[in-house]
Amino acid sequence: MKINEKEVKASKKAKATVYMTEDDETLLNEIFIKRIRDRRKTDKSALLCEGIRLLYEKEIGASNG
Repeated sequence: MKINEKEVKASKKAKATVYMTEDDETLLNEIFIKRIRDRRKTDKSALLCEGIRLLYEKEIGASNG
């Protein structure tokens, strides 16, 4: 299952609370800052969604192929 960026933007959004360690939050912030410096508009929710899709492809997508 491959989802393109336009489909993600058009999708209905669900609200969720995420609990993470301070180390994980630091990693997320570093990625966020890098994207801002690279002039790639993003937000932390988009980064988390991207991470979920990548993990899905790694864990499930590879076994369906």
